[in-house]
Amino acid sequence: MKRLLMALAAVLTAGIAQADGDPLAGTSWQLVAIRSMDDAQGVTQVPDPGRFTLSFGRDGRVAFRLDCNRGTGDYTVMPASDGTSGSISFGPIAATRALCPPPHVDERVARDMAHVRGYLLEEGRLYLSLMADGGIYEWAPRHTAGTAQDQDRIVRPVHFAKGSSETILRDRIAGRQYVDYQVRAGAGQRLVVKLEGGHGANTFNLLPPGSTGVAMAIGEFAGNRFDGLLPDDGIYTIRVFLVPAAVRRHEASDYTLSVGITGTPLQPVSARVDAVLPGTRYHARATTRCEPLHSPVRECEASVVRRGFDGTATVDLRWDADSRRRILFVRGEPKAADTAQAMTFSRNESGWRVSFDGEEHFDIPGPLVYGG
Repeated sequence: MKRLLMALAAVLTAGIAQADGDPLAGTSWQLVAIRSMDDAQGVTQVPDPGRFTLSFGRDGRVAFRLDCNRGTGDYTVMPASDGTSGSISFGPIAATRALCPPPHVDERVARDMAHVRGYLLEEGRLYLSLMADGGIYEWAPRHTAGTAQDQDRIVRPVHFAKGSSETILRDRIAGRQYVDYQVRAGAGQRLVVKLEGGHGANTFNLLPPGSTGVAMAIGEFAGNRFDGLLPDDGIYTIRVFLVPAAVRRHEASDYTLSVGITGTPLQPVSARVDAVLPGTRYHARATTRCEPLHSPVRECEASVVRRGFDGTATVDLRWDADSRRRILFVRGEPKAADTAQAMTFSRNESGWRVSFDGEEHFDIPGPLVYGG
């Protein structure tokens, strides 16, 4: 730790001999710890690194996940000649303002990023130092982040007894432990989740297929219940955990988790009937207008899995390497999506305009969904 502090101090006090290129461009990180220069405060470990992420674009833009919020901004970096350190600063961060669960680490991160002045890449980690010895933010690469925290992760596949579509699971977690219950389901099926915890800080998030942390439902804000249609095929993760305040107090909770799946999956149209793009599961792909929340992007890549020729399909929208939105259409009407935000839509001559909380908008072409 002492060597790290000395190295970062050198970055802030020495002149920067600028090297070519930006070593951070195209990288993505998860927050694992906040180190204070005050021995009384010490190190704050982040129990779920996937809830606090930092992605550097190749266009001078940066995207944050701040717990239940999202943010974007600009960044400027001047690498030192050693290639592993330099100066860095972030411009104003435009972020959503949802009230995340205590202890509101999102507010602290958003505030502190304005005071970042130096960076250091060491042993696969990124260290961002604040001005005036304000502290150090430690980040790990997203594909390996939280190695220490992964020791607290428990993965349990969900199985149903023969002839049953519901199961009841009883378990216990303590401190930083969290359990990922993984259940395979198909688009158009209905998933019902109910958590009854012995501790008020015991809750769950529902993660869609492929997500490492971004949730499509947050149990804490919905009475620890979820009942909804699923937009896509794959493995859904019910992540059961304690909120950070309880983690810091090393508390525990016994809980009962009820999981049920009903309905028949909406099967994709066979490739023999509607050819798929080589090497993919998608029947077609197009570029469409979009307005993702707090992103300058105005065009998204839209891929579709058609589940009929009556306007039943899953549309998969992507606007950068880590951001996507999946929308299930049933007979020409948007019915479900992989987000907790409220969905509305309107029809127009070219297709649909689908909005989430009135702040995020996607234009979906009719021919993409119907075919032809």
